[in-house]
Amino acid sequence: MTSKYDDLTEVTELLLERDLEKHRRNLAESNRLAGELAQIDSLRQAAQSDTGAINARQILGADTLWQGWLATRRAEILRHSAMARAQEADSFARARTAFSRVEAANNLAREEVEARQKRRLKAEADANDALSILREGRDRGFN
Repeated sequence: MTSKYDDLTEVTELLLERDLEKHRRNLAESNRLAGELAQIDSLRQAAQSDTGAINARQILGADTLWQGWLATRRAEILRHSAMARAQEADSFARARTAFSRVEAANNLAREEVEARQKRRLKAEADANDALSILREGRDRGFN
């Protein structure tokens, strides 16, 4: 049986799926940036642990350029990571709101179905009462 809230329920579920998909994308971006940051940190650590001897990179100054590039790239990743985390928090809040809307729409639909069922049961009970009164009257000889 259809409910007047069926369309509302369907729309809120679609909006929830849209918001959850946005949140999944934001979460994936945060994870990607965290992985890239870990990779940059491991490159920095590997470059810093090579302090035993002066090598060609250090003589040419390429090591300093490399360390500068790593620091710049790390700062850039941290900036992007902060933005991604902010977007992730925002999309999570939107997904929670969408979930609440779905639950509210489902509650409205369920309450309508329950009210309809109560009205139907009351109508059946009233009809049965009327029939029993008619039968009782017939049994007593009232026609």
